Amino acid sequence: MSKESGFISTNIAAKEYEPFMIGDKQAGEVHWLSATNSSDQPTYSGLWKCDPMTFDYEFPGDEYIHVLAGSLLIETSAGNNYELNKGDIVCFDKGIKSVWTITSSFKKFFVIDNC
Repeated sequence: MSKESGFISTNIAAKEYEPFMIGDKQAGEVHWLSATNSSDQPTYSGLWKCDPMTFDYEFPGDEYIHVLAGSLLIETSAGNNYELNKGDIVCFDKGIKSVWTITSSFKKFFVIDNC
């Protein structure tokens, strides 16, 4: 990853990942691009990957997702189901409670703001 004043970059082929934890359960791995915006407010972005599994997830902010690989089914507590596949670009509002089922090895670029 490259970082200089006003510029940060990485690549989808990045190898440096760390466990992504939801409480005490690991849910995939994350490669962070940033954790704040230019105003030093929480705005998270990076790459996230996960092999097939199921876990609960509450969106901590407005989350923008670009699916780079794989498939995911998101079931919300409101009863809506969303299937995401390679190439899809979506946004979910902060606070939505959901269950994620990774159906094939999944990778996304994400931005979370309004945390």
